[in-house]
Amino acid sequence: MAAGKWLIVLGVLGMLLGVFAFDAVFTRLPEWGIRSYPQSMTLPLVLDVSYGALAVALGVLVLLMVAAADSLDPGKRFESNNPRGSLIRREWGFVSTGALAGIVILAATAQGQYLGISGGFAALVSHVTDLFGYRLDSVAILDDATAWRAAMVVGIFTGAAASALVSGSFRNVPVTPLWEAAFPSGMKSRAAAVFAGGFLIIFGALLGGGCTTGAFMAGFPTLSVGSFAMGMTFFGVGMGTAFLLYWGRWGRVRETQARGLDLAND
Repeated sequence: MAAGKWLIVLGVLGMLLGVFAFDAVFTRLPEWGIRSYPQSMTLPLVLDVSYGALAVALGVLVLLMVAAADSLDPGKRFESNNPRGSLIRREWGFVSTGALAGIVILAATAQGQYLGISGGFAALVSHVTDLFGYRLDSVAILDDATAWRAAMVVGIFTGAAASALVSGSFRNVPVTPLWEAAFPSGMKSRAAAVFAGGFLIIFGALLGGGCTTGAFMAGFPTLSVGSFAMGMTFFGVGMGTAFLLYWGRWGRVRETQARGLDLAND
């Protein structure tokens, strides 16, 4: 949305609805046998090995897997990335951005903060509703920690907008080329998918105790078993959903890819 894609406003509205829906069932979660908080079970405890040795081994393994996946990625030939452009006008790639993300996670952890977008969004909503005398049950205490997370979400939006403006990528793309080719209804189906996706992603993240940032990226270095489980779920469900969405539409997708369009937003 910060990059000019105004249709994502519907996704934010879906996220707002998801926060209130989660808050409505939050107090009943224990009755249903659901515990919506991070688990303390880690691989070193389960395997009875030292953290350091296991962390180094898994770190090397993950780097090798990422390098292999990147080299085999069939979508790279459709990217419009211009490596000869200036530093601020080209995509940086997963190595540099991944390293920077790691530094941010390290800095947040060193301050005793939990880096998570879903929790930050819920904290932001709670701080805003508190101004009108309404307190979310799922964010029972408003303190420096919740204020930090709420401010982080605002900072991410501001940073994304600044990045898009400086790089010249700020533009409205309501319906991406592949979606337009696969779904004739275009704008209507896209709007419905964005709204539903916003609702499901925040409700699921709050229910599971974290999102791809908090439960996976920030939780992975702790070697949390829950983080590994959620990470595999994120990737598996994401790929499965994309496969089902475009089932029977691959011919249109290939035709669109052959036209040489910018498919970065797809």
